[in-house]
Amino acid sequence: MGDHGGVDDAFIAVVVLVSVVALVVAVVLLATSGGAYDEIGRGGLADQAPQRRETYADVVAEVRAHVEDRNARRAARGEPPLDVEAEVSKRLEDV
Repeated sequence: MGDHGGVDDAFIAVVVLVSVVALVVAVVLLATSGGAYDEIGRGGLADQAPQRRETYADVVAEVRAHVEDRNARRAARGEPPLDVEAEVSKRLEDV
C-alpha cells in the first residue's frame, strides 16, 4: 500500500470545492425563488379541475355498489350473502 498523500489532498480539495459550490448555488436559488413556495396550491392545474359536488343519491349509489361487490365476493367464497339494504343503511348512518 503506497503513499497516497497527493490523491488524499486532491480528494479533500474536490469535496470542499463541490460543497462550497453547492452551498452557493443553494443560496442563489433560494434568493431568486421569489416566494415560489407561497404559491403552492394556488392556481395552476388546481384551478382547471372541474368541481363536482356529490349528491346524496350519488353517495348512496356508490355505497350500494361497494356493498354489492362485497356481497358478490362473499358468494364466490361460498359465504352467505348479506342483506344489501341493511348494510347500505348501516354505512350511511354517519353521512
